[in-house]
Amino acid sequence: MKLYLGNKNPPFALDVTLVGTTLTFAVRDIMQREFVGDQTKDHPAGGKYFDQSLIYEWRGDFGVMGEPIYQRSIDLQSLQQHPEFSDHASFMLYAPVGLMARYSTPDGFFTQTPNLYVATLASKMDAQAYHASVLQSHPVGHILVPFKNSPIEDWTLGFNVFSPELVKASKNIKVAPAITLALVRDETLPVVRFIGSRSVDVSTTGDVSVNFQLETPEGVPITDRDAEIYLESTAGYLVARRITTVNGAGSTTFRPDGMVSGSAAKIKAGFKFFSGTDDLVVSVL
Repeated sequence: MKLYLGNKNPPFALDVTLVGTTLTFAVRDIMQREFVGDQTKDHPAGGKYFDQSLIYEWRGDFGVMGEPIYQRSIDLQSLQQHPEFSDHASFMLYAPVGLMARYSTPDGFFTQTPNLYVATLASKMDAQAYHASVLQSHPVGHILVPFKNSPIEDWTLGFNVFSPELVKASKNIKVAPAITLALVRDETLPVVRFIGSRSVDVSTTGDVSVNFQLETPEGVPITDRDAEIYLESTAGYLVARRITTVNGAGSTTFRPDGMVSGSAAKIKAGFKFFSGTDDLVVSVL
């Protein structure tokens, strides 16, 4: 499994392990090397040195404390029974560290694992705006599920940390840097795209074959996974609005019912909780 690290949050140490399908992450306090020493002596900047006997290990220039301030284990397999489990899903992980104030948030908050796209579906907010304005708290990480039928090894992890040197991961987790976790979501999760031109014409009595396929964000067709695709139109009539792909592709028919010459309809395709990954404009002649 791949773990992306975004450089965000004040410093804390992070341990991430994956045993079977059980993911465990633990957060521990740290102290910068320059402040660690003989606690009986004065530091040049004022106050006493931090007691070096409290340091469990060093990670770069940071001394890591022994006991976790927060630890959580999640059976990834159990997420498949989550009521918000879906194609193109991002399950949020929270911890009382960094941008999450420990003293102001109930402990029960940290045991939830919501799907970001369910939470933001109605408002269409991005993750940053949603956490800043609605929750007023920010996640420490996420679990990305590309498809409901994807094996767990195809899922992706992401954590916000101060520096990669503060992170330890088990050998079965491949660590990679990331600019932001939002970018990881954009570059990792699949999309639905229409096949052919994004603009077509039709007569008032004709119809349009609407073809689409699953793709990676880079535009590579996905043929070994299938998903339930949701379509909507601003006008006219779609014969089917929910279609399960076969070998990554699907189709439906659009009819310009009720439309007049010179009008246009925009058809959107996406997933249940992440709509509008592509648009198709149909103009009536």
